[in-house]
Amino acid sequence: MESTTTIAIPSLDEIYQKYHSVLCFFAYKFTRSYQEAEDIVHSVFEKIIDKKPDIQNEGALKSYLFSSVHNACLNTISKAGVRKKYTDYTTIHESGIDNSSYLIERVEAEILWEVFSKVDALPSECKKVFRMSYIEDMSNQEIADKLGISVNTVKSQKARAKQLLKDSLKELFVLAMAIIKYYN
Repeated sequence: MESTTTIAIPSLDEIYQKYHSVLCFFAYKFTRSYQEAEDIVHSVFEKIIDKKPDIQNEGALKSYLFSSVHNACLNTISKAGVRKKYTDYTTIHESGIDNSSYLIERVEAEILWEVFSKVDALPSECKKVFRMSYIEDMSNQEIADKLGISVNTVKSQKARAKQLLKDSLKELFVLAMAIIKYYN
């Protein structure tokens, strides 16, 4: 008897939640505009809703999303008439070197996404303190006042968060260093 395995493709909401931030970061690397990056990613998701492409697994979906965003970025740059501003970029693109640049940008975006995923997986209090400190740039005293905890608790939660992230991102760091070494 032959058995078949079906891989469940996530819902559009799940796909959006999972890939929106990393795709926006990826688009920003090309456009250098947060608003344009957001608009591009939004339009890619609209196309998915309209066209409903036949995608068989999540790996193909991920490639489709990144390729669509990449192409939309190039179109946006061209249509905006700012090609002269991006002469270096287009020269690289037309010379065929762009594939490695594209790959580096994609890997960088995925690494950042992985880091944010690990931050989201931190225990609740660690995550709050970590975000307030490193993302919102609040002082230990400000965090303590806002959360109603002592400064020492803030310090210990930050230390705990950093250790948990260090442990969970160890393999990612090695991979990132290997990729950087390969392309430099």
